Amino acid sequence: MPIVRAHPVAPAPGSRVTRLALLNRFTDAEAIAIDLASIGATVEAATVRRYLDKIEAATFIDLAAADTRAGVQSLEAQGLLAAGRAAEILDAPVQPHEVPH
Repeated sequence: MPIVRAHPVAPAPGSRVTRLALLNRFTDAEAIAIDLASIGATVEAATVRRYLDKIEAATFIDLAAADTRAGVQSLEAQGLLAAGRAAEILDAPVQPHEVPH
């Protein structure tokens, strides 16, 4: 579940958020479910860990990037987010406090 692209791509206007801003878009219950899903020696757990590692390593998150969208949508498809939550997380307007400086 890629978060940022390996090559520079100009983000869509108003689509950049900090890593913390992305994580804050998840409810506590969702974040806990994601954390619990990352535990274990299964491919599914490793996939979630990889997703979280990429968030941690990113300079910023581009909510409009295809790979960012696919990652969050994958969490919904795995049942870690309720139906419709991926769109809410990805499509909510970026607030001033979420913008990287």
